Amino acid sequence: MSCTAETARSPSLYRNPRVLVLGINAMLIMLGFGVVAPSMAYYLIALEGGLTEPPGPSYIVPAEVVAEFSLILGVMMAAFMGTRTLLARYWGGLSDTYGRKPIILIGLAGYFFLLLFFGLVQDWIQMLAVRAMQGVVSAMVWPTAQAALMDIVGPVRRGEGMGLYMTLSNIGFVLGPGVGGLLYNYSRDFLVLPVPDVFRVPYYIGALIVLPSVIATAIVLKETAPRKLEDASLRRQERHDLTADEDEEVTPPPLLETGEMTPRRQKMIYVLFLMSTLDGLAMGLGQPVLQLFLMSRITTDIGFIGLVLSGAGAVGFLVSVPAGRYSDRRGRKGLAIWGAFGSRMSLAVLPLAADLAQTSVVWIGQNAAMAASQPAMAAIQADIVPWNLRGKFFGTIQAFLNAGATVGPIVGGALFAYFSLILIPIGPLLIDGVVVPFWLASSLGMIGVFLLWRYLDETKPVDIVKADAEEVLTDST
Repeated sequence: MSCTAETARSPSLYRNPRVLVLGINAMLIMLGFGVVAPSMAYYLIALEGGLTEPPGPSYIVPAEVVAEFSLILGVMMAAFMGTRTLLARYWGGLSDTYGRKPIILIGLAGYFFLLLFFGLVQDWIQMLAVRAMQGVVSAMVWPTAQAALMDIVGPVRRGEGMGLYMTLSNIGFVLGPGVGGLLYNYSRDFLVLPVPDVFRVPYYIGALIVLPSVIATAIVLKETAPRKLEDASLRRQERHDLTADEDEEVTPPPLLETGEMTPRRQKMIYVLFLMSTLDGLAMGLGQPVLQLFLMSRITTDIGFIGLVLSGAGAVGFLVSVPAGRYSDRRGRKGLAIWGAFGSRMSLAVLPLAADLAQTSVVWIGQNAAMAASQPAMAAIQADIVPWNLRGKFFGTIQAFLNAGATVGPIVGGALFAYFSLILIPIGPLLIDGVVVPFWLASSLGMIGVFLLWRYLDETKPVDIVKADAEEVLTDST
């Protein structure tokens, strides 16, 4: 298909209501959670008596207090990822059989109620329980929604479709932390709420933000699960209905529409599982230590922290769709590799930042590189796996990712608790020990980049890898 024809057809993807409702769901979820992100670590410390007054620009939480609670924060994040790990594959597989829509709907409703409950917790044990339940509903929504999206857009435009999905998601990521910081400042300065009540308001607002996604999904989203479509003719009709907004129907390569898979493709799937585990470890290490690093080294102004996170998300918002289009036309693998490499290098540089300006520049670069890589990576995953196994596969990918991200926060919290209070001699230099968890996360991510470069083939639709003439294997997930 020529670039001209592709360009002429581009607007139809952005008018497809089912694509848009999936993207808007992601946007509202990220907005709801982005609202609470800048203050979550402070909320935990406040519940346990580590804060006596609402933090502001002139108040830095003592390093020893941050170190004391870093492991608990890591355990809380691990609880979220742990339940996602256990259930992502299960919900993804269930969506293949019983339908994507009901599982997405139940998960979205769960997001709403659990954000309300989060605002009511009284101690870290209750906080831990709610976070674990949030992992359950997250396992229902994210892999199932990605499988539904890949069902709808077809193989030729998967990179662009995922780019649009990420762009809408990034709108929530952009706005959420900034709005959350403003809400905290309003609760502190105008409502004059004490700790820990000053941290509760963003959770209630976050719940209200997520609620419209439940309604929109119930009204707009149609079923795309393969086993809900009873026979081959019905599958063809459903695919036609889902792509009715397109100027022409795209017929996927036959290999990608069957339950069969060659050993070569099965090997690539195993590599994807290993990469996901390493990425999860890196992500899990980085998430808690970023918040702890900011509050103990850079600033305790939650409003400014929200702006930093929002600025980083804004760059990702601008990059996702162009990167997705590029991956569809020029190739997926190279973009996935270089974007992942840049994001891992940025993570290694981040703890060397000395102030908010330097931190902002590095974090924005990290998000831009990641936003360039992710649409291409998701398209590669969808290209490799047949339609009738896609929900199960995305759930399994999430399970491996979350397995790493379950261990990562605990390790990251423990490393931060120890190394953040010491200096490490490297030749004539003394390096702040806080670099250790960041550098470990970066190194694990780099191993994943190497695996991507070495073992995965290009899957751009016009260059699709031919099946090996070997015995066919079934259901490699």
